[in-house]
Amino acid sequence: MKALLTSVLLLITTTVFAQDENIHALLQEQIAAFNGRNIDALTANVSEDFKWYYIGTDSLFLEVSGKGQFRNNMESYFESIAEVKSEIAEYTIDNNRISFKEVVEYTTASGQTGKASAMGIYEVKDGLIFRAWYFL
Repeated sequence: MKALLTSVLLLITTTVFAQDENIHALLQEQIAAFNGRNIDALTANVSEDFKWYYIGTDSLFLEVSGKGQFRNNMESYFESIAEVKSEIAEYTIDNNRISFKEVVEYTTASGQTGKASAMGIYEVKDGLIFRAWYFL
């Protein structure tokens, strides 16, 4: 009985660790695609029914709904930004969600530079980003 319980606990731990690694790898892929301005890779990592919520001081709204709208949003964004680099400062994984602090440095097409940070959460379903929340 003790050996069976140990085996079950080991299987659960291994499964949870593998899921955490997959979710972290997905976040890393998304950041690499963003930094590389690779819209195909960015959209490949989100589900067809993807939703991206923006949360400000006194507002919450749906920024993007669906993979197609996400692609269009990223195309418009990259057209307005000459250079951009994102880094993940820290992250935490809880079940199928990864919470992270993202720091972005950018130069606009008009030459203005800036730095912004946000807290984000990705909910992963079937290996794809299903929901995203950004707290700016």
